[in-house]
Amino acid sequence: MPMLKVQSLLAANIKLARKRLGFSQMRLAEICHLSTSYIGEIELGKKFPSAQNFERLSEALGVRVYQLFYEPEHWEVNDKYDMIAELKIELQTEINRILEETITKHLRK
Repeated sequence: MPMLKVQSLLAANIKLARKRLGFSQMRLAEICHLSTSYIGEIELGKKFPSAQNFERLSEALGVRVYQLFYEPEHWEVNDKYDMIAELKIELQTEINRILEETITKHLRK
């Protein structure tokens, strides 16, 4: 029987998220308290996780459960959003540092 699209997306996204973290199947299995063969079967689309295992996997991979069903282009959008959010934090930190220095400098006069 051919793999369903939902199984295909899940398999690809778990593998993608795992590799992004530099995890082997064995490491992911250890973190999730699952077997390495079970992780392999999920990534091949042969098994579909239970709700409890979805939570374990998403937590270990640092994603929300629904992200495990993203289309490939959604990962790009999510990555860009994360990059912009990080940049915003860096900019706000730098602005605050410069403001504090400027205020301190002028108060000393």
